[in-house]
Amino acid sequence: MPSDQTWNRDGLPAWSYRSSSMFELEKNRVFLNHWHVVGHVNDLREPGDWLSFDLLGERAMVIRGKDGQVRAFHNTCRHRGSRLVEGEQGHCRGAVMCPFHAWVYTLEGELKTPSQPDKFPTLDSTEYGLQPLELETWRGLLFLRFESGPQPSIATMMKRHEQELSVYPLEDLQPTDGLYSSPVVPVNWKAMVDVDNECYHCPSAHPGLTDLYGRSYEEGPWLEGTHRIRGPFNEKPSRRELNQGYRELVSQHPEPFNAMPQAWLYIGLFPVSCLVFYPESAGFYRSIPLDVQTSVMTGATYSYAGESESMRLAREQSALIDGEVMSEDKHVCELHYQATASKYWEKGLLGDSEKALREHHDMLRVLIPELSQRALS
Repeated sequence: MPSDQTWNRDGLPAWSYRSSSMFELEKNRVFLNHWHVVGHVNDLREPGDWLSFDLLGERAMVIRGKDGQVRAFHNTCRHRGSRLVEGEQGHCRGAVMCPFHAWVYTLEGELKTPSQPDKFPTLDSTEYGLQPLELETWRGLLFLRFESGPQPSIATMMKRHEQELSVYPLEDLQPTDGLYSSPVVPVNWKAMVDVDNECYHCPSAHPGLTDLYGRSYEEGPWLEGTHRIRGPFNEKPSRRELNQGYRELVSQHPEPFNAMPQAWLYIGLFPVSCLVFYPESAGFYRSIPLDVQTSVMTGATYSYAGESESMRLAREQSALIDGEVMSEDKHVCELHYQATASKYWEKGLLGDSEKALREHHDMLRVLIPELSQRALS
């Protein structure tokens, strides 16, 4: 029977997915002043270990100091603006040295010395130190933002999920293969996130995932900046060999891991981060815009401390399943995004199983009232 629910079913206007003016508003109102997951404290085991995070022309560095504290800074030399560390992850021996003119900073961010100091006046080590960024740690996971914004602390945002997540030993997560990155996808970032905010497409676009858990898919609303999605494994055995082999490995996990929920759990954080919790691993991914019409998905997977052989093999199997899903999502993202170039396509019509998508759009509408316009110049 037709739905009798009454709510605004309009998607975002098509023009907003291709507008450079809109993209500039999103940069300042959505991305730079909201939290983004960047790693785990165990990625930074030793003083001098660092992670980098680039976002829309801004560059961040997260580094462990000699005092053991983890801090975040702009990845920018105070002299001429050179990038200080290159790559996604690495180690600085004793200090951070600019590769351009060899200015040196302590691991705690203070200026140690410019090269050829006799060519400069006396420079205060704090005033000319690295510019700090907001950084929060929640159960070992690291989050940063480039400037203060409307979101509360990560602990406040995650409070409603604490009980469900208490069974996962997140503080002791162990890095596996470092950060991963998808191929560049020729779509606006919103098209990637739209796909992530509903599973109405799962039976048709993800037959393998549906064979694993699609028959009992759970999806909650966006509340206080977070969104919960959970896929309990189907009661009947999986038909696909990859899925059934994975489930058999999960059934072999030793204590206490055999008490983990037999499900894949996802917690989304506005605007583009998602935390992932599996019976054998945990991690995160992010939909990162490169420009108005290209995006990339980046993330990392971590093992649980005390990983058994069955858990290691299950982690490898789940990565294969995820790889299939990522490829399938890329395909439907591109098909959807192509419509936004048409002058005849105005907006989507959302069904009851796509309410979370509408809620994500509504959060964008609050931050960017210009989305109500016919178009931006």
